[in-house]
Amino acid sequence: MKRNKKQSSKQFYIKLKSSTKFVILLILFVSTSTFISCESNCESIENNDEFYVKYVVNSRTIYIVNRKARIKSNDNSNLEFTFRDPNWEKTIGPVSKNFRATLDVNYETSQTLAQTYVDVEIYVSKNNGPFALKANDSSPNPRMSASTNYTIE
Repeated sequence: MKRNKKQSSKQFYIKLKSSTKFVILLILFVSTSTFISCESNCESIENNDEFYVKYVVNSRTIYIVNRKARIKSNDNSNLEFTFRDPNWEKTIGPVSKNFRATLDVNYETSQTLAQTYVDVEIYVSKNNGPFALKANDSSPNPRMSASTNYTIE
């Protein structure tokens, strides 16, 4: 009779081990499913992000001369703006991740002018958040043009 008890307790132990294995496998399955689900949700949220790009020009000169700003985008389309004011800005969007923003600015004259300065900046806003400076080209030295670019990651 003792032998039967040992056998039955051994069988119970084996069954307990099997049920423990089942619980562990169940926990792993649920954890993996949750991780995969979260990962695909995170990707879809990331893909739905909207970005706005603000281009800024700060310039100064003692001459009355126009400035020309060129904005290039991924599809090689160019927007050109001519302005006389020393400061200028333009916001475009929404654009998506991997958008490459490029800003080129120059004074519209064939002469090299003394005391002529120009600085450019690119700011990016994600999902209507505040704009953050992402790229700039500034110099304390006189110059006739400036250029910068930034790719949204």
